[in-house]
Amino acid sequence: MRKPWVLLSGFGLLLICACTPAHYVADRGRHLIVGMDAATLKSCAGIPTRTDRLDPRTELYSYEIKYEYTNGAQVTLPIIGGGFNLGAGGSYCHAIVRLVDGKVVAVNYTGDNDDLIGKEGVCAPIFRGCLREYEKGAEARTAAR
Repeated sequence: MRKPWVLLSGFGLLLICACTPAHYVADRGRHLIVGMDAATLKSCAGIPTRTDRLDPRTELYSYEIKYEYTNGAQVTLPIIGGGFNLGAGGSYCHAIVRLVDGKVVAVNYTGDNDDLIGKEGVCAPIFRGCLREYEKGAEARTAAR
């Protein structure tokens, strides 16, 4: 029989993850995959959009996501810089993953990737699958105790 606190902690984790701002998810994903081998990365994040071999030991993977918004309004006021968008336009993220000897050593997010709440939030879906796999494993380790 499972202990009630294990079920409650799993529900609490689910509730927290559902309310977590996207920038936090993007940051956690970036830190989680550092140290991961290439096969594990591909199994949780998918096949990269592009790859490039820099030298015999170093490779770059590019994961890309793009959102195009067709609704919303563009407001232009006489401000320096021309105005701002409310829902119009689009955003994108390129996650550049550096692998050395088949292991992730660094992740850099580039692009127009800030959301309303924080920076790099548009990048959150790229490594969300990796975070979910990690959370499942953590839940299983907690239940086994």
